[in-house]
Amino acid sequence: MDSNPKDIFGLAVENHYKRQDLTPIIVHSENFYDDKIPVEYLFRTYEEMPEIEQKAIQLSTGTTLDVGCCAGSHSLELKKRGLEVLPIDISKKCIGICKERGLPEAVHIDFFTLKDKTFDTILLLMNGIGIAQTIKNLPVFFSQIKTLLKPNGQVLLDSSDLIFLHENEIMDDNKYYGEIKYSTSYKKQTSQLFPWLYLDFELLKDLSEKEGFSCELIYSDDHYAFLAKLKLN
Repeated sequence: MDSNPKDIFGLAVENHYKRQDLTPIIVHSENFYDDKIPVEYLFRTYEEMPEIEQKAIQLSTGTTLDVGCCAGSHSLELKKRGLEVLPIDISKKCIGICKERGLPEAVHIDFFTLKDKTFDTILLLMNGIGIAQTIKNLPVFFSQIKTLLKPNGQVLLDSSDLIFLHENEIMDDNKYYGEIKYSTSYKKQTSQLFPWLYLDFELLKDLSEKEGFSCELIYSDDHYAFLAKLKLN
């Protein structure tokens, strides 16, 4: 979940799981006010998940890669449904907790270095496409997807159109409004600033189709969030 070596998400997940610590993760951005992520939300059950995530889990089939698995909530539900799942995360502490929660197959690895495996479903939830970081890096993201996807496999990802943050503003034509820089903090630990990407659906569809994918809108909510399915043509 977090690209910083301080492992903000891992610290919070570990403290909550082992000590029932409810201290939230704070998200800082120059684009909006600080936001809180309740750490217990990272341990949500299927019934507690938003509809976007429930639909993605319902659509998951076959061998499934759960990218940025965090505390393992999605993977645990997939496993309960009988799917073979590989949970991965760059947080070593998160992977440790996943193993303790019943996911011994969880692996501490960067998505972009994963190789020699293919999947029927690649799951990127909680704005998982954000790992591409910028529009410029999307070709690298799509290239890695191609190496990991089985024939007729699918990618299920969600994102949000951040246009609502810029209503009545003059937009900068030289910078896409969904390219954000964040830092996160937990107790006295603060990460460095790191880039994260949000996409509107039309742009995702346009860019993914140029890379040889079909892109289908599965679901959208009233808060500019959507679930999309990508398949290689």
